[in-house]
Amino acid sequence: MQNELKILLVEDDLYTQSVSKRILSRYGKVEAASTKEEAQGLLKSKTFDVAFLDLNLHGKLDGINLIKLTQDSKAYPVVVSGETDRSIIQKSLQTGAKDYLLKPFDDHKLDSVIARYFLNKKELNLLHKIRKGFVTRNERQASELSKIVNLSISDKPIFIDGETGTGKRVVAHLIKETLGCENFIEVNCSQFIGDTTRSELFGHKAGSFTGANNDKIGLLQKAHEGIIFLDEIHALPLEVQRLLLKALEEKVFYPVGSNIPVKSDFRIMSATCEDIHSLIAQGKFREDLFARISTFQINLLPLRERPEDVMPLFDHFISKQPFQMLVTDEAQEILKSYSWPRNTREVQDLLENWVVNGHRLITPELIPARIRENRPSENKMFSQHHIDLVEDLGLKDFISHFKKELIQEFVKRNHGSIRQAAKKLGIAPSTISELLSAK
Repeated sequence: MQNELKILLVEDDLYTQSVSKRILSRYGKVEAASTKEEAQGLLKSKTFDVAFLDLNLHGKLDGINLIKLTQDSKAYPVVVSGETDRSIIQKSLQTGAKDYLLKPFDDHKLDSVIARYFLNKKELNLLHKIRKGFVTRNERQASELSKIVNLSISDKPIFIDGETGTGKRVVAHLIKETLGCENFIEVNCSQFIGDTTRSELFGHKAGSFTGANNDKIGLLQKAHEGIIFLDEIHALPLEVQRLLLKALEEKVFYPVGSNIPVKSDFRIMSATCEDIHSLIAQGKFREDLFARISTFQINLLPLRERPEDVMPLFDHFISKQPFQMLVTDEAQEILKSYSWPRNTREVQDLLENWVVNGHRLITPELIPARIRENRPSENKMFSQHHIDLVEDLGLKDFISHFKKELIQEFVKRNHGSIRQAAKKLGIAPSTISELLSAK
């Protein structure tokens, strides 16, 4: 509640301090300081929610020095000053001031500041929950995840992109919790077979096809005023993709065998482990549907691109065990050097294997040979894993797969632009299209 806030007021003019203290008191308990030293003492000895800081204290711009100290004490710094010089305002905001109010301030401006404080507090709480639910120390990944706090300001579609095992489902459920969504329908599109896909999503009328003995409510209808999470959305047949696009745009669709429209106000969240841009280039996924479902996109990095997360993930899964486990320093070095092609899922599988076999002290000898031998070498382009693939597939098929995967990665890196990828590779765009469409 606003009247429970603990507020610090730093103001050197005693009359202004008295008036400001009276105005601020309706938001909570106010403690005042008239010098930098008094303010420093209060910030170090007590906790505050919001600090209103005058910049010019007894002829010196000491208030600027208090901004960082306020932040360090976890308080929300707001400058209240008569200074209008652009360089001073800029320095204050760059130092960390959340708001800059010109004297004299009124109730309307204060209400706005306090509202922003509570919004900021809510965002910080959400970020804490997100970072607790998804283990990462990688700044790029943390920045991507922080986007989740903005999802509540719109009802636009959400698309989660990432390789197998990177945690797409974990992120989907974090979004569900963040939005406080009670009606959450989750479905893996790859589990559908043939024509059943349309029936599952849109429903059907009894007798509309063999086996349709009763009316069926589709998942899109069940997701009314909620979220439907379509995992592995790339597995949807092209005709179903067309119907889904129409349902997204109109929020109206027809069950199989029915000419009566069904309305459903649903929000769609989708995910895929496939290179969606390559699928679009191959004509296997509709470009217009992707544009519609990816309004808000979150990209999950593979574990090989965030090696600093390997041991924190092991620590996270170990902490869930009812007994103590320890990975030796030598074993840690091996684990951190591995590329983890199946990402977090592979980390979890390895740990579960140790647990099942009763291992508590993890030494290099307990790490599978495939992991020990696949440590990347600075002077080698191919790992032992690649050599194994050549042995399994044959050189011709390996080169074909390798070339196609390389092309797919270049197209993805260039945001789906075949022309741009071709330019960087020094080949014709038609060559890329041929390689991507080859089976």
